[in-house]
Amino acid sequence: MEPTAESYVPSRIYARAGWFGLVGSAICILCGLRAPFAFIPGFLCGVTSAILFWLAVQPRVVVSENQFMIGDRAISWREVRELNSSRLVSPLILRIKLTNSRRKLLIYPGEPERISKLLYQLRKSSTLATFDGVSYKDYWTWSSMGMLKGPHASVDQPVRMISQDDEEEVERLYRQLKSVGHLDSRSDSKNERE
Repeated sequence: MEPTAESYVPSRIYARAGWFGLVGSAICILCGLRAPFAFIPGFLCGVTSAILFWLAVQPRVVVSENQFMIGDRAISWREVRELNSSRLVSPLILRIKLTNSRRKLLIYPGEPERISKLLYQLRKSSTLATFDGVSYKDYWTWSSMGMLKGPHASVDQPVRMISQDDEEEVERLYRQLKSVGHLDSRSDSKNERE
Protein backbone atom coordinates (compact mmCIF):
# COMPACT_ATOMS: atom_id res chain seq x y z
CA MET A 1 0.00 0.00 0.00
CA GLU A 2 1.26 3.46 -0.88
CA PRO A 3 2.03 5.92 1.93
CA THR A 4 -0.55 8.44 0.65
CA ALA A 5 -3.31 5.84 0.29
CA GLU A 6 -6.51 6.28 2.24
CA SER A 7 -8.42 3.24 3.41
CA TYR A 8 -12.21 3.04 3.72
CA VAL A 9 -13.48 0.19 5.88
CA PRO A 10 -17.16 -0.67 6.35
CA SER A 11 -18.91 0.95 9.29
CA ARG A 12 -19.41 -1.09 12.44
CA ILE A 13 -22.98 0.17 12.67
CA TYR A 14 -24.07 -2.45 10.13
CA ALA A 15 -22.75 -5.32 12.27
CA ARG A 16 -24.37 -3.90 15.41
CA ALA A 17 -27.69 -3.47 13.62
CA GLY A 18 -27.33 -7.05 12.33
CA TRP A 19 -26.96 -8.32 15.89
CA PHE A 20 -30.05 -6.36 16.95
CA GLY A 21 -31.95 -7.83 14.00
CA LEU A 22 -30.81 -11.33 14.99
CA VAL A 23 -31.98 -10.80 18.58
CA GLY A 24 -35.31 -9.44 17.28
CA SER A 25 -35.65 -12.49 15.08
CA ALA A 26 -35.00 -14.83 18.01
CA ILE A 27 -37.60 -13.02 20.15
CA CYS A 28 -40.18 -13.21 17.35
CA ILE A 29 -39.51 -16.92 16.82
CA LEU A 30 -39.98 -17.55 20.55
CA CYS A 31 -43.24 -15.59 20.41
CA GLY A 32 -44.17 -17.60 17.34
CA LEU A 33 -44.40 -20.72 19.48
CA ARG A 34 -47.56 -19.25 21.04
CA ALA A 35 -48.79 -17.10 18.14
CA PRO A 36 -47.82 -18.47 14.70
CA PHE A 37 -48.12 -15.07 13.02
CA ALA A 38 -45.01 -13.94 14.93
CA PHE A 39 -42.94 -16.14 12.64
CA ILE A 40 -43.45 -13.59 9.84
CA PRO A 41 -41.65 -10.69 11.58
CA GLY A 42 -39.11 -13.22 12.88
CA PHE A 43 -38.34 -14.26 9.31
CA LEU A 44 -38.16 -10.62 8.16
CA CYS A 45 -35.82 -9.70 11.03
CA GLY A 46 -33.65 -12.70 10.16
CA VAL A 47 -33.41 -11.69 6.49
CA THR A 48 -32.66 -8.09 7.48
CA SER A 49 -29.91 -9.17 9.86
CA ALA A 50 -28.40 -11.42 7.16
CA ILE A 51 -28.29 -8.48 4.73
CA LEU A 52 -26.73 -6.24 7.40
CA PHE A 53 -24.08 -8.86 8.22
CA TRP A 54 -23.33 -9.23 4.49
CA LEU A 55 -22.86 -5.46 4.22
CA ALA A 56 -20.60 -5.46 7.31
CA VAL A 57 -18.17 -7.92 5.70
CA GLN A 58 -17.76 -6.04 2.41
CA PRO A 59 -14.09 -5.53 1.44
CA ARG A 60 -12.34 -2.30 2.27
CA VAL A 61 -11.66 0.29 -0.41
CA VAL A 62 -8.18 1.81 -0.65
CA VAL A 63 -7.71 4.96 -2.72
CA SER A 64 -4.21 6.02 -3.74
CA GLU A 65 -2.67 8.35 -6.29
CA ASN A 66 -2.38 5.82 -9.15
CA GLN A 67 -5.16 3.34 -8.43
CA PHE A 68 -7.86 2.23 -6.08
CA MET A 69 -8.41 -1.20 -4.62
CA ILE A 70 -11.63 -3.02 -3.80
CA GLY A 71 -10.43 -5.80 -1.53
CA ASP A 72 -7.50 -7.39 -3.39
CA ARG A 73 -8.58 -6.13 -6.84
CA ALA A 74 -6.51 -3.10 -7.96
CA ILE A 75 -8.03 -0.82 -10.60
CA SER A 76 -5.98 1.87 -12.33
CA TRP A 77 -7.60 5.29 -12.77
CA ARG A 78 -7.04 5.04 -16.54
CA GLU A 79 -9.28 1.96 -16.69
CA VAL A 80 -12.37 3.70 -15.30
CA ARG A 81 -14.85 4.82 -17.98
CA GLU A 82 -18.09 5.28 -16.02
CA LEU A 83 -19.12 5.75 -12.40
CA ASN A 84 -22.87 5.37 -11.98
CA SER A 85 -24.23 5.70 -8.48
CA SER A 86 -27.55 4.66 -7.01
CA ARG A 87 -29.82 7.08 -5.19
CA LEU A 88 -29.08 5.49 -1.81
CA VAL A 89 -27.15 7.62 0.64
CA SER A 90 -25.85 4.68 2.62
CA PRO A 91 -24.60 2.18 1.58
CA LEU A 92 -22.86 3.60 -1.47
CA ILE A 93 -23.53 1.44 -4.52
CA LEU A 94 -21.43 2.30 -7.57
CA ARG A 95 -21.60 0.54 -10.91
CA ILE A 96 -18.14 0.99 -12.40
CA LYS A 97 -17.57 0.41 -16.10
CA LEU A 98 -13.95 -0.29 -16.99
CA THR A 99 -12.08 -0.60 -20.27
CA ASN A 100 -12.86 -3.61 -22.50
CA SER A 101 -16.50 -3.52 -21.30
CA ARG A 102 -15.60 -4.96 -17.92
CA ARG A 103 -17.85 -4.03 -15.03
CA LYS A 104 -17.35 -3.89 -11.28
CA LEU A 105 -19.87 -3.25 -8.52
CA LEU A 106 -18.60 -1.29 -5.53
CA ILE A 107 -20.66 -1.51 -2.37
CA TYR A 108 -19.32 0.61 0.48
CA PRO A 109 -21.35 0.62 3.71
CA GLY A 110 -19.97 3.54 5.66
CA GLU A 111 -20.93 6.73 7.41
CA PRO A 112 -22.35 9.45 5.13
CA GLU A 113 -19.27 11.69 5.57
CA ARG A 114 -16.90 8.88 4.57
CA ILE A 115 -19.16 7.95 1.65
CA SER A 116 -19.12 11.51 0.30
CA LYS A 117 -15.33 11.70 0.73
CA LEU A 118 -14.83 8.38 -1.08
CA LEU A 119 -17.15 9.42 -3.89
CA TYR A 120 -15.32 12.76 -4.19
CA GLN A 121 -11.93 11.02 -4.41
CA LEU A 122 -13.16 8.52 -6.97
CA ARG A 123 -14.66 11.27 -9.13
CA LYS A 124 -11.64 13.57 -8.79
CA SER A 125 -9.15 10.88 -9.86
CA SER A 126 -11.18 9.26 -12.67
CA THR A 127 -10.29 11.82 -15.34
CA LEU A 128 -11.40 9.66 -18.30
CA ALA A 129 -14.77 8.72 -16.81
CA THR A 130 -18.32 9.99 -16.90
CA PHE A 131 -20.34 10.32 -13.71
CA ASP A 132 -24.00 9.35 -14.12
CA GLY A 133 -23.72 10.33 -17.80
CA VAL A 134 -21.88 13.66 -17.24
CA SER A 135 -18.31 14.01 -18.49
CA TYR A 136 -15.44 14.74 -16.09
CA LYS A 137 -14.92 18.32 -17.28
CA ASP A 138 -18.62 19.20 -17.27
CA TYR A 139 -19.17 17.62 -13.86
CA TRP A 140 -16.43 19.64 -12.19
CA THR A 141 -17.42 22.84 -14.03
CA TRP A 142 -20.99 22.59 -12.78
CA SER A 143 -19.87 21.47 -9.33
CA SER A 144 -17.59 24.49 -8.99
CA MET A 145 -20.43 26.79 -10.08
CA GLY A 146 -22.61 25.26 -7.38
CA MET A 147 -19.86 25.75 -4.77
CA LEU A 148 -19.46 29.42 -5.70
CA LYS A 149 -23.04 30.07 -4.71
CA GLY A 150 -22.43 28.82 -1.20
CA PRO A 151 -24.66 26.69 0.98
CA HIS A 152 -27.15 29.44 1.77
CA ALA A 153 -27.46 31.00 -1.67
CA SER A 154 -30.87 31.72 -3.11
CA VAL A 155 -32.14 29.13 -5.57
CA ASP A 156 -33.77 31.77 -7.77
CA GLN A 157 -30.49 33.66 -8.17
CA PRO A 158 -29.57 33.30 -11.87
CA VAL A 159 -26.29 31.77 -12.98
CA ARG A 160 -24.06 34.25 -14.84
CA MET A 161 -23.83 33.07 -18.44
CA ILE A 162 -22.02 36.07 -20.00
CA SER A 163 -19.25 38.37 -18.83
CA GLN A 164 -19.89 41.72 -17.15
CA ASP A 165 -18.80 43.65 -20.30
CA ASP A 166 -21.16 41.64 -22.51
CA GLU A 167 -23.96 42.19 -20.02
CA GLU A 168 -23.39 45.96 -20.12
CA GLU A 169 -23.42 45.88 -23.95
CA VAL A 170 -26.72 43.97 -23.95
CA GLU A 171 -28.16 46.46 -21.47
CA ARG A 172 -27.04 49.41 -23.67
CA LEU A 173 -28.61 47.82 -26.76
CA TYR A 174 -31.82 47.13 -24.84
CA ARG A 175 -32.06 50.77 -23.73
CA GLN A 176 -31.45 51.92 -27.32
CA LEU A 177 -34.15 49.57 -28.62
CA LYS A 178 -36.57 50.77 -25.99
CA SER A 179 -36.00 54.46 -26.77
CA VAL A 180 -35.90 54.27 -30.60
CA GLY A 181 -38.07 51.23 -31.26
CA HIS A 182 -35.51 49.45 -33.46
CA LEU A 183 -31.78 48.74 -33.46
CA ASP A 184 -30.97 48.87 -37.17
CA SER A 185 -28.98 52.01 -37.86
CA ARG A 186 -29.30 51.47 -41.65
CA SER A 187 -33.06 51.86 -41.50
CA ASP A 188 -32.54 55.21 -39.70
CA SER A 189 -30.41 56.50 -42.58
CA LYS A 190 -32.95 55.31 -45.19
CA ASN A 191 -35.79 57.11 -43.39
CA GLU A 192 -33.72 60.33 -43.28
CA ARG A 193 -33.02 60.21 -47.05
CA GLU A 194 -36.70 59.94 -47.92
